[in-house]
Amino acid sequence: MKIPGYVIIWICLLLASHSHAQNLFPGGYQYLFPGPGAKFIHPNSTIILRLDDISPEELVHVDSVIKVSGEQSGTHSGAILIASDNRTVIFIPDERYAPGEKVKVTIDPRLPESHVNIIETLDYEFIVLEKAVSQNSLPEETNSDIAGLRKSAGSYQSRILSNGVSVPADFPHVNITNSINPSSDYLFLNTWDTPHYSIIFNTMGEPVWYRKTPDRRDDFKVQSNGWITMLGEDAYGESGTAFIGLTQDFEFIKTMRATNGYSTDEHDLYMLPDNGYILIGWRETIVDMSKYVDGGQTDATVRETCVQEFTADDQLIFIWRAWDHFDIRDLELESLTSNFIRFPHMNAVFTDEDGHILLSSRHLSEISKIHRQNGEFIWRMSGIPDSPNNDFEFVRDPMDGFRNQHAIRSLGDNAYALFDNGNLHSPSNSRAVEYEIDTLLMTATLIWEYKSEYERSFVSHMGNTQRLPNGNTHINWAYGNLLPIAMEVTPEGDVVFEKWFEKGDRCYRSFRHPWNGNCPEPYLILEPQIDKLTLLFNKFGDDNVDYYKIYGGTAPNPTSLIDSSRLTLKHLMDLQKGVHYYFRVTAVDKNGVESSYSNEEDVIIRDLEPGSNLIINGDFTYGLDSWIWEVDSSASAEVHVTDGICNLEIQQGGDFFSNIQLRQNNIPLIQGQKYLLEFDAWAEQSRVVEIGVGEDHPPYADYSRLGFTALHPELKHYVHTFVMNESTDLDACLHINAGSSSENIHLEHISLKIDAATNSADRLRSDSKFLLYPNYPNPFSSGTTIEYELPEASFVRLSIYNTMGQKLGCHINTRQMPGRYSRVIDLGNYSSGIYYYTLEATVLNSAKCHQLTQRMVLLK
Repeated sequence: MKIPGYVIIWICLLLASHSHAQNLFPGGYQYLFPGPGAKFIHPNSTIILRLDDISPEELVHVDSVIKVSGEQSGTHSGAILIASDNRTVIFIPDERYAPGEKVKVTIDPRLPESHVNIIETLDYEFIVLEKAVSQNSLPEETNSDIAGLRKSAGSYQSRILSNGVSVPADFPHVNITNSINPSSDYLFLNTWDTPHYSIIFNTMGEPVWYRKTPDRRDDFKVQSNGWITMLGEDAYGESGTAFIGLTQDFEFIKTMRATNGYSTDEHDLYMLPDNGYILIGWRETIVDMSKYVDGGQTDATVRETCVQEFTADDQLIFIWRAWDHFDIRDLELESLTSNFIRFPHMNAVFTDEDGHILLSSRHLSEISKIHRQNGEFIWRMSGIPDSPNNDFEFVRDPMDGFRNQHAIRSLGDNAYALFDNGNLHSPSNSRAVEYEIDTLLMTATLIWEYKSEYERSFVSHMGNTQRLPNGNTHINWAYGNLLPIAMEVTPEGDVVFEKWFEKGDRCYRSFRHPWNGNCPEPYLILEPQIDKLTLLFNKFGDDNVDYYKIYGGTAPNPTSLIDSSRLTLKHLMDLQKGVHYYFRVTAVDKNGVESSYSNEEDVIIRDLEPGSNLIINGDFTYGLDSWIWEVDSSASAEVHVTDGICNLEIQQGGDFFSNIQLRQNNIPLIQGQKYLLEFDAWAEQSRVVEIGVGEDHPPYADYSRLGFTALHPELKHYVHTFVMNESTDLDACLHINAGSSSENIHLEHISLKIDAATNSADRLRSDSKFLLYPNYPNPFSSGTTIEYELPEASFVRLSIYNTMGQKLGCHINTRQMPGRYSRVIDLGNYSSGIYYYTLEATVLNSAKCHQLTQRMVLLK
């Protein structure tokens, strides 16, 4: 059938610009995805159709209403189903579309002859993306003003708090500095920094529920339907990043995740009254940015975000993509000539009182109201001066609008609250604000704001504003020890509550909610110590616990009762060293009823006395017992043990050091202790490996700061000392990363000990050498810190190189005396990518030159 003229005109308008503002569907069509002329469509994308005032059940042959054909892939069969909303038709193709191809779609919504409305057949095309980028999650943002923020010194012991809840040694405690009749609601938050905790605090600053997780959780809150939700990675037995739905008793309900080629974005999930939900998806695509801006890279990675709505049974019925509705050239806080661009960094979704979608796009400084049925803009509110995308005039706002915001929320009666980060205010300043919208006069009137009175008043990213039932406003300033993670402010601007982290933890968002849960079983944590094993167990929300039963043994699922406790903490003494133990706990109430088992935790009891080896089977006497061997698909290697020597035979090294890894985890490292790492190693030809001790989960902090180690054909004994400056980690990992080279490696006599040297100063001097530590943070967005040590007076150069080996700059070029040095370098004018920094130290007395190199990643 010939394409109607209005469709041709619309497609021409789309191709002439870089985005379209609304979906101008022909008569009878309410919503269609992908729309005519849409680009960068994922090869697995479904097709979604909604008609005006017509139920799919009224159609004749609904199973053939959508026909699809790719110019390369040919005719596509697939399943056509009616979504559970009884309004939406979904076509799920059986096969992927071909990369870069045009796909023709025919919509033929035939109605019975008796029906008065005749809907025209619609023929159109969309374009499949040519190349997607692997979905590697990146930090939400990093900024040089906080990236080097360190947690304050000091550590705790595991203990029982005044409300009876026991907490481990690395628990992030808080201080309350102001509390004048605040809301009685609990504080829900996730810690941004390691160790990662999700916590519910009461108004006294005591935890009433918590979980320690290997991954960073986000957006921990109670939804309007009563569900507790948060983002998690591989949580509750499910793989991949997803939002988790839980009951008030923290019983698992389901996971909710983005689809159609998008990964689940961490920023927000909004539950609908019928248990449907709206979330944000992200996807990285290779884009020729030279078509958009002069100097744009032809192979830039664009991280695009979209809004997705699902029914209660997880059917995708609405998708609203940045590529279809925004112009990438309008972005702020992004360099369009960079090789990595976030477009437009959607960070909050909500529904207005009429049910339509509110969307916050941080890098457009825009709040958009979107029609939930057809995807058209209802209005757009932008804080960018003179923006053509702003439908409103700001009234009584001294800043003339918000910039680079978070956390849009509808308060009803055309009032809206948000957290104005204010990156591009002059000067940069953050605040909580409330606007009243008049859609007749098209004005946005500032009716309330609160700015921090502390010396630091700028929150470059993160943050939250929440209106409480008592009329006060909860504000999260994100920075932990620089600003409150929880502040409550009256309408008059009086602060009635302030809570701070005792150490430098950050928190992306905190919320205040009521909570009345009673967890069905205890939660168990094990904490090995030098002379004992500490068990911490809490049946959160239950005031009727009489005592706890402790079950343990040397096999999984232990049923042998080994002890009991009326407290929530128990020390077990005299456990056998080197034995693998398993533990579970139950709670017995005052009526004698025993709960179900807690989570099972296991531990190998290691000898933590100074001088004892924390590495199990470090001499490979028992082959590869207690060691983990992993080879990425891009590499090829084998490992075997002969006469106590561990041999890594490498056929293909892959692209990265981590492509080939031998490691041992569950190593307890205690904050403040000094450790001695020793091993014997050689390679058949000189090469470099990464050997060190660090986190066994993202962000893989390097505790040992050993960096790269050069191996040679001659056997050499390596010795490295380090102090555990980070919080105690009972699940640290010794890793040997041997990829990126095909030279074989041989290892023996690996040990990690608490340093028992009586004269540590002399020991340090005797072991001293030229050292160049990994930079931190890494990755970074602008500034990063580089540390190094000089055992002798030297002439020092610190230079930056790209991956082609070209020298880009020199940041140190001077004489320096022996000692440890730290230098902050700013690479804000460099493009995102991988760089190397090299320390060249020429000893003044002998003219001997030492050269050390480390790798760093710049992400803007």
